[in-house]
Formats: sequence, structure tokens, C-alpha cells
Amino acid sequence: MKAYRLEEEGRYEEALAIWKGIEAKRRFGSEPRGRAVRCARLAARAGRFDEALERMENLFARYPNDPAVLKGLESVGLRGARQAQAEGKWLLACRMWAAFHRATGDDAKCIRNLAECARYVAQSADSVEKMQDALTAWTLFKEVDPYSQEAKKGLEWCYLSLARASERSSDFDGARKHWNALLALSPDDQRALDGLRRITLAGA
Repeated sequence: MKAYRLEEEGRYEEALAIWKGIEAKRRFGSEPRGRAVRCARLAARAGRFDEALERMENLFARYPNDPAVLKGLESVGLRGARQAQAEGKWLLACRMWAAFHRATGDDAKCIRNLAECARYVAQSADSVEKMQDALTAWTLFKEVDPYSQEAKKGLEWCYLSLARASERSSDFDGARKHWNALLALSPDDQRALDGLRRITLAGA
């Protein structure tokens, strides 16, 4: 009862701590779905969107057709996406919109927002680490809209940039991986063919 009272008072962190304490006393896999969904929603209300998303995705993997799980994933995805966008956390927003899409199948809303968020991630990709983030963002976008030319071009740009960066640092295994990924996306890409040829000639 205390957890419910705390939740009604908006003291989500404290309520979540109590529910997580109950959760910890049970064997993994035996937790009722309703309680697990409540923990995820409380995590979102407490601003812990990464934790909330992880919890809901774990539940979705186990119970993909459960109405409560789908509703919970929809709620966490939408709240998390809006909050992440407001805070300029564009990669997290991409992950949240992708989760919202898995729960709802709402193509129009998710494609529009994912495209915007992926562009912001790509705009700040001025390092290898941020380029990996851009790759993740465009991948999430393409999973929602497989026919998007924008997502395809974004992925090509990421693979090209990462392959060249790997070559410059003599990471030939990494370069080969990215050149092959580019070829899988665009089988006749001359840049990828030339890159693989360079690696072969270098004996790497």
C-alpha cells in the first residue's frame, strides 16, 4: 500500500525503490507481468527512460502479444521520445520512437520523428564514436522505413566514414567490416570495392 500512496503523491523514485525491492525477492522469470510493467512505467515517470525502455523491451521479447506489455511499451516509448527530444538527446529519442513503433505500428508518426531525430544525430557526428551513434540512428530509421532513400544514404555515409577512419588507424579488420556492410547495402559501390582492394594489396 505504501508504494501506491507514494505513486499517488508523485514520489516515483521512492515508489520504484519499493517495487524493485519486491521484485528482487522473486526468482527471475517468475515476476507477474503487471508488476513488471508498473516498474517500467515508474522508471519512466522518475525520468529513468533508459531503464524503463530496457525493462519494457525485455517484457516485449517474452510477451509480444500481451496487451498490457504493448500498452506499456507504447507509453514508455512515447513519453521517453518526447522527453528526449525536449532535452536534445536525439539518439535516445530514436530508440524510443523505434520502441513506440514496435508497440503501435504507427508508421507515419514514427517515420516523421525518426527522420528528424536521426538527422540531428548525424549533424553532430564529428568523431568515430558519434559516427557510430549516427549509424545506430539511421539503422533504427531504416528498420521502421525499409524503403527510405534518406536512411539508405545516411547508412552509406556512416559506413564510408567509419571504413576510412578504420583504414587511417590501420584497423583493417574494422575497415573490411564497414566496406562489406556498405557493399551489402549498395552492391556496386565503387568506393567500397576500391577500399577492399586497397586492404588486399596491403596484405591486411
